[in-house]
Amino acid sequence: MSPLLNIDAKDASQCLKKPNESSNKYSRGVLGLVTGSNEYPGAAVLSTKSAAYSNIGMVRYVGPLRAQNLVLQAVPEAVVSDCLQGKVNAITVGSGIPDYDHCNDDSTKSQRDYILDLLKPYSAHSANSAENQENTNLPPVCVDAGALDLLPKKVCTKVVLTPHALELSKLLKRYNLDFSAQTIAENPVEFAQKAADLTGATVLLKGSTTVVASPKDLNLPIFTCKYGPSWLATAGSGDVLSGLLGALLAQNNCELNQNANYALIAASAATIHGLAAKLASKSVYEDCSNCKNRENCENCEDVEHPIVASNIIDALPYTIGSLINLD
Repeated sequence: MSPLLNIDAKDASQCLKKPNESSNKYSRGVLGLVTGSNEYPGAAVLSTKSAAYSNIGMVRYVGPLRAQNLVLQAVPEAVVSDCLQGKVNAITVGSGIPDYDHCNDDSTKSQRDYILDLLKPYSAHSANSAENQENTNLPPVCVDAGALDLLPKKVCTKVVLTPHALELSKLLKRYNLDFSAQTIAENPVEFAQKAADLTGATVLLKGSTTVVASPKDLNLPIFTCKYGPSWLATAGSGDVLSGLLGALLAQNNCELNQNANYALIAASAATIHGLAAKLASKSVYEDCSNCKNRENCENCEDVEHPIVASNIIDALPYTIGSLINLD
């Protein structure tokens, strides 16, 4: 088993690229998203807004018309279309898109076909074949939720998977392995590593402790991330993470870095996600909000409270700002 490494805020800050006077929207990173559906358009909004708030220059969104309109209302800065056009530094697919068993309309089937075509070049066979050398320039891709069953059986290392335990249980059945979600959740390190070895991808297994594993032949540590509060267990938080992770992949791929540490980038995204949720879930007692002497006031204390996924997005700029300016 690879050594375990608990990632901290300082580690996560290494994956954030601070702009300078020569930066422009393209040099800061462009993320393409194929997320959301007619059934779950909110996932499109959450993943796109999360990405836009995560320190990159541009987001390009692809999805059904209903989702496009909602994305533009929430993120007028986004470029929306029916297919990815123009250069992107990374791609996020699958959030809010039903899997094969729950795909019930032609629009979703078209989305799934489009994602299937996007993922085909990431096959380990395609990426390594002599006649497909252009695949070395493929942008890294975050594969979430309903796109997990569209993966080639073995992929190249530029693919990052973000399943929770139930999704990983279903994915492992493709490899003739039958493990319950409960068994996986109780042994996240073991199963994140198993999934990484089987698929060839970096695997971010979401849970109370998020685990990120790489294929063993890369000789990388297994990262664990424990910053997320229990309030993070809320609908849409995974969509926020997929947008954030895509943004980190994009800003770390502006120069087509062939030696990128995708496990570290994925673990950094999980850490930032948890820190933002922690910030979003704390506030000060209302009667002390204007207190001028909080340090000596017995009533001044942070109070934890429930959050929704949108609250995590709102906290992202403050979290990222704090991390990117760490000494």
